[in-house]
Amino acid sequence: MGESGLTLEAIERLALANNPAIQQAIAASARAGGIRTQVGLKPNPTIGYFGEEIGNDGAGGLHGAFVSQTFVRGDKLAWNRQVHGHDVNAMNWQIETQRQRVLTDIRLAFYDALAAQKRLQLARDFRSVAKEGVTVSDERVNAKIGTRPDVLQSEIQLNEVDLSIQQAEFELSAALNELAALAGVPDLGTTALIGDLDVAVNARDAETEFAQIVAMSPQLAAAQARVDRARANIQRQQVQPIPNVTANLGAGGDDGTGNAFANVQLSLPVPVHNKNQGNIRAAQAEYCAATQNVQRIRQSIRRDLAQVMREYNIAQATVQQYENSILPKADETLKLMQEARDAGEFDFLRVLTARRAYFDANLKYVAAMGRLAQANAKIDGLLLTGGLSNVVTYSVGDDLRGQALSGQ
Repeated sequence: MGESGLTLEAIERLALANNPAIQQAIAASARAGGIRTQVGLKPNPTIGYFGEEIGNDGAGGLHGAFVSQTFVRGDKLAWNRQVHGHDVNAMNWQIETQRQRVLTDIRLAFYDALAAQKRLQLARDFRSVAKEGVTVSDERVNAKIGTRPDVLQSEIQLNEVDLSIQQAEFELSAALNELAALAGVPDLGTTALIGDLDVAVNARDAETEFAQIVAMSPQLAAAQARVDRARANIQRQQVQPIPNVTANLGAGGDDGTGNAFANVQLSLPVPVHNKNQGNIRAAQAEYCAATQNVQRIRQSIRRDLAQVMREYNIAQATVQQYENSILPKADETLKLMQEARDAGEFDFLRVLTARRAYFDANLKYVAAMGRLAQANAKIDGLLLTGGLSNVVTYSVGDDLRGQALSGQ
């Protein structure tokens, strides 16, 4: 941001630094990383004291200490981390998705504001022409060569231009406020925007664009990471029936005899009734849902691309038609009308009509350029929008750790 104006790149930097949705996604990824660490931790050993037969026949009884440790078998803890590692991968892709959403939103709002700024400048420039028309029509009436309707038509045209200026000012203000909200700042001030609505007018092939978006989409990559997670969870649930071993080692002394003793215990659950069959089926269903979600996103991309390609092609054809035909003809018509009026060949009303047609054509051209720039931004932005409306969260807990330690 500077005195000369505000560029798209400057606003993008503001948004990436201040947008809360991106920070939420980063926090969600950090939470996933913490859960991944937790689910792979080995269980703590247990230490304690035991006393038996205290006061029996007046003796002090048996006293000692013990240590107990559960040994998790089947690489369950390693599988836990592998499952949640895919969660972390998915959340990291969600961060990239959120960043792209914000950038696309910024570009759409920027081009909207830039188009409003250009329409405002066009209207202000044309106002001097419309004002001159009122002056000329008054002079023609005073010289007895014009009519009162000419004056009224000139004044109507000036009023319409003033209305266009007011509308463009409102549109520009609203677009700048939207940009500020997306960038995470109170306002952008009154600094002018620096940029151009011109985009490379190239033919875009829908299938080529679809293949490129699918290859680059972080949203699709996050969905694929969830497929990997679900696949890993199936393998994790399949090793759950492998029983853990709990070992107890104790040592102490008999106060009555003065003899020392030790004891060792080993225990493990026997998977007779519970072989984790329910969780295995649930994991298989989760995998099926995750793979279908990938297909759903692919189809959603194709649908959204079809809509944006329609916008792009219509805007591109409109811009080309205005550049190649409509604007040159409108410009030539206005010049010829003015020359004919000066030569006394046309009445003043026809000149006013030509001026209005020229002004309207330029306004429509700017509007078409704005739509083309926005459609281009959507495609380049991988069709990802909603930088403030899409919230990334991570609600998975450390349930796999409890399952691993329970041995059930």
